[in-house]
Amino acid sequence: MVLNRAARKEADARLGQLRRSVNIHVFTHRFEDSLSREVRQLAEELAEVSSRISVEISDASESGDLLRKYRLDTIPALVLTTKDAPEIRIYGLPLVYGFDFLLDILLGLGSNVEPKHELVTFLQNHSDQAPHAPVPVDLLVSRYQIVSIEAAAALWRLVKAEKAGWGTNHCIASIRIIEDFPYWIHRVNALHLPCLSFESGENLLWPFADELIAEKALFGHK
Repeated sequence: MVLNRAARKEADARLGQLRRSVNIHVFTHRFEDSLSREVRQLAEELAEVSSRISVEISDASESGDLLRKYRLDTIPALVLTTKDAPEIRIYGLPLVYGFDFLLDILLGLGSNVEPKHELVTFLQNHSDQAPHAPVPVDLLVSRYQIVSIEAAAALWRLVKAEKAGWGTNHCIASIRIIEDFPYWIHRVNALHLPCLSFESGENLLWPFADELIAEKALFGHK
């Protein structure tokens, strides 16, 4: 088991608020290492807690089309989806404070909570800046920093607001847990965490305002 009794109790209480089904798509290896196995087991244990959580498991070596569809570049990965909503990717094992933002995102997908009105309005007022192609946005976090919860929530607000404000899903949002993929710190030259990394090569360090994330992530792309 990946989840201890306290984590299962928390998941049971929070996922009981889901109003629609959410899918966790697990991408793993045919011959799993310990990290891939724990990521898969975490998803399966959440599905045991709530009937509104479904789990799909794909062997990355046989899932080239799906890897391209979801624009995945690392395994293991979780892709969280529901009908008519944007998806979000989590690379690594979201435990400790990562478990909190995992539950937050699942609730965001499976409830009727409206996106942040001010951010939707901000995007609508800048519709001329909307991108016309996918734009990757990577959030690097540590599972041991409580601020990772707030940072993940900020990225999720952007994803929801883009869908509501522009009707598009161009933001390819990924959360990368650096304990599992430490090379990403050097790859993007992240000086502090949490850190948002953009396609331009620019980084944004916490704290970051919603409007500033939108500008850096989405504006100016064609």
